[in-house]
Amino acid sequence: MKKNLMIIVLCCWATGITAQSNKGGFSVKPMAGVNISNFAGGTDGIYKSKVGFTGGVEMEYGVNEWLGLSLGALYSQQGAKMEGSVQMMYDNNGRSETLMANTKGKVKGDYLNLPLMANIYIPAVKGLSLKAGLQLGILLHDRLEETDIVAKIREPISDPNEMTIGDPNQFQVSEYYVSKNDVLKSIDLGIPVGLSYEYSNIVLDARYYFGLTKIDNTPEPEDVRNRHFSITLGYRFHL
Repeated sequence: MKKNLMIIVLCCWATGITAQSNKGGFSVKPMAGVNISNFAGGTDGIYKSKVGFTGGVEMEYGVNEWLGLSLGALYSQQGAKMEGSVQMMYDNNGRSETLMANTKGKVKGDYLNLPLMANIYIPAVKGLSLKAGLQLGILLHDRLEETDIVAKIREPISDPNEMTIGDPNQFQVSEYYVSKNDVLKSIDLGIPVGLSYEYSNIVLDARYYFGLTKIDNTPEPEDVRNRHFSITLGYRFHL
């Protein structure tokens, strides 16, 4: 009796290790993890990476033993930190002057991401798959929190920390705080690529997302697109 039970357990365990895309079968995978997100484009060097949560569920259909098609619904916290300085020269009645803004803040964008992926399983490495596809992002909520210290100066300043009130080269220093919604467009479209490894129905998944659409919805939009790297852990249930 004990011997038979042990054989059954070992068989189930081995099946879990070698789980691939079962031909004609469906599976559901709850998953959760973290995003490291940023913006591509825009003002050089001002956008920095931020960390957020991602999680949801994916359903996969096994076309054959090496190919599966999956559709997911994932909540994703994205956006970017802002930190740096912007400098612009202009002419003021024949006199060259510079406007400098030292910026610090954060852009937050919460999305419902719907990735449609092709998952290619590698026969030589059981449990390993490569994946690529198309992803639609629907904006759920966004927020801009920004503080700008703006200085009008007669000569360019290379270091923003040199902007001090009372400097004879400066004739105006102001601080502005901005907090508002509706700074990102409601739809984002892009390409996710990545790989995953499955062991005993536990799936470790890593992806990088290349946004294709411009997402800045401000009155003077920059050419910025979403980028994010995500790593999640999930469990596959075969239906």
